[in-house]
Amino acid sequence: MKQKIINFLKNLLLISLIVFIILAPFSKKAVKISFIVAFLLWVIINLLEFKLSFYKHLIAKTPINIQLLLFLFALSLSTLFSLDPYYSHGVFFERYLGYILFFCLGSYLGKDMRQATILIGAIIFAGILIGVGGIWDHLHLGTVNCFHPGPGRLQTSFGQSISFPRFLVLYIPLSYSMLFFSRNKIFKIGGFISLMVLFLCLILNASRGGLAAVMAAALVVSFVKNKKVALLSLIFFWISFLFPALGIKERALTAFNHLTWGERVPLWDIAIRMFKDYPIFGVGLGMHKKLLQQYWEVSALFPTFRIWHMHNTYLEILAEAGIVGIATFLWIFIRFFKTAFKAVKNMTGEQQAILLGLIGSVIAALILALSASNISAGVQETVMFWFLLGIAASLVLVKKEQIKTL
Repeated sequence: MKQKIINFLKNLLLISLIVFIILAPFSKKAVKISFIVAFLLWVIINLLEFKLSFYKHLIAKTPINIQLLLFLFALSLSTLFSLDPYYSHGVFFERYLGYILFFCLGSYLGKDMRQATILIGAIIFAGILIGVGGIWDHLHLGTVNCFHPGPGRLQTSFGQSISFPRFLVLYIPLSYSMLFFSRNKIFKIGGFISLMVLFLCLILNASRGGLAAVMAAALVVSFVKNKKVALLSLIFFWISFLFPALGIKERALTAFNHLTWGERVPLWDIAIRMFKDYPIFGVGLGMHKKLLQQYWEVSALFPTFRIWHMHNTYLEILAEAGIVGIATFLWIFIRFFKTAFKAVKNMTGEQQAILLGLIGSVIAALILALSASNISAGVQETVMFWFLLGIAASLVLVKKEQIKTL
């Protein structure tokens, strides 16, 4: 009877996270509600299974647990030495602690291959959903050429504002891997549909950083698995530059003109100046917004003061948490890629396809992070990144344990 209750609660936990995956792009409120439900179920399941020692099993073992712990410690030091510790304390608990908890939820479910597969299926479905919604909204505007952005860049799906680049860099590499490397026909078909609609949405959104990120991630992932697929993908990307209707070539060329980068260059300069003033622990979590006006100078690229994120995750962490924060942050991903690439070569079947896709998603998100604050700020797309990273990190360790038992 007890086991039946535990299994029932585990299924509820899985359902709550499927709901999170599907609704995350559309609703910040849905993310928070799903998290509360999932967190309570997560604790209750472990209480029933392990009683007083439940806390020992809440957090699944992954190759990057130590690095994450050190990163949290660095952030706590940044909070302690912040120019406004009370404000930074709120940012630490409301933002970063939530990200790590989503990582823990992802790694908890990712250690079960069946649950991981179901979650990946939900992500593919979510990708198709926002992709179809984006195309519907674009066509609904009445533009004649479906490859042309019309009066503006695509920003909505089914009428809801969507941060397309930040979600698409997570979904497209996963869909790409499912299409080319999965043996499951449903995943292949889902990956194909998702890849088509999402890549079109990315073109309509005209994000230079997003396009560069997904192309680079696709090439890296396919090169690891199948060099022929990598070559074909490279040829496809080059051909896509030759079609003026797509507008990819024009957007790519503007990437080399800093005058088209908007406020990014002045913001990056401000972040570097903050770091120079407070190099060890930074100005404190979230403090760049409070100090931005003090560092701001009128320029052609930044003529009117507005509160922004730094449009660069690495420089934002460098400014807010100093050299200690950025060093521990980068160590997370150095360790992840070192273990993930080594493990994926020893995998086969769906596990390999899923991990390759997740590796691609992490690579793409990290590349986009050069021009966006998509890992260290925000809610919907940011928690999705940490959730997927948790699944990927857990899959790496599951495979290593399986190898030992063979």
